[in-house]
Amino acid sequence: MRKFIFALLAVTLLVTVAGCENPDTNVSTEKTLTINEVTVHYSGDVSLSQAKAVLNFVRDNFQINGETDVYVSKSGDSYTVTVTTPYESAGDIDKETAFYVKIMASKMSQDVFNGAKVTLKLLNGDEEEIFSAESKYAYIESNGITVWYAGVSEDDAQKVLDYAVSVAGSGPWDIFIDGSNPYTIGAMSSFNSADEIGDAESIYQEMAADLSERLGGNLVLRVLNPSGEEIARFTS
Repeated sequence: MRKFIFALLAVTLLVTVAGCENPDTNVSTEKTLTINEVTVHYSGDVSLSQAKAVLNFVRDNFQINGETDVYVSKSGDSYTVTVTTPYESAGDIDKETAFYVKIMASKMSQDVFNGAKVTLKLLNGDEEEIFSAESKYAYIESNGITVWYAGVSEDDAQKVLDYAVSVAGSGPWDIFIDGSNPYTIGAMSSFNSADEIGDAESIYQEMAADLSERLGGNLVLRVLNPSGEEIARFTS
């Protein structure tokens, strides 16, 4: 999947919001970690190693232009990660970026917090929350193909990944599994609408049948556009 891109137009805004105070943080106990343009603010039960991991995650997965603040807090077994952005309102966030942020919440959960629940929030320059997403999936990957799964076992996810590698060879390609009654699989595509699928319809029908056989159950295959929206479905 592509990186989360902050538009060049927003560089000044990113610099302006840097250093703002997180309203959910006790500043008297707050610690900070800064590398280049990213500063992570953390306190309480968040460790230095976790703060470093969050910082590296943001640098690796978000394309940032300008100084950016990241706030990390913990409540019970859950974590909240809040990122300052150049967006003024939710309306400034396009559908593809919103979908990407949702997936990054799950990736951060697995990569940084060992599968703990993560809420990823975006703030505007006035420190107002404009978008949030909660982690949902675990994931496995091979050859640039990633299978995100929830409500099924890792063994089932591995069967889907093995199949995807056998038919596609390599990615990038993201596939989502949501539950097993029936198995509901979403396959990312470059198509924007059902009208564009054309001759590929037979390929998706075959894919639905093959995956149903491998998983041993009824299956719904959802074809997703680049924004993660369903544009067609096929059943086994």
